[in-house]
Amino acid sequence: MSDKKKTFEQKALDNINTPINEGLLFGILKFLMKAKAKKVLRKMARSPEFKANIASLNYNLEKLEQEIKDYEESTGKKIYGGPFRRR
Repeated sequence: MSDKKKTFEQKALDNINTPINEGLLFGILKFLMKAKAKKVLRKMARSPEFKANIASLNYNLEKLEQEIKDYEESTGKKIYGGPFRRR
């Protein structure tokens, strides 16, 4: 083979080594970094309804974590907590 033609292995290595610029997460980050989105997020953070919703989410998260802890202690079975589980 000539040097100009890339082998399958070389193409695979090139794909692995290139930074990922596509995908859902990148699109969301790109959207959140826009000036309009920043302005809306700042406005939402000042909203009493938004603050109340966040407080409610935190309360329910703590309640759920306590339920999981009680279940694990009563049954002896461990539940997978996932990447966001607090210690």
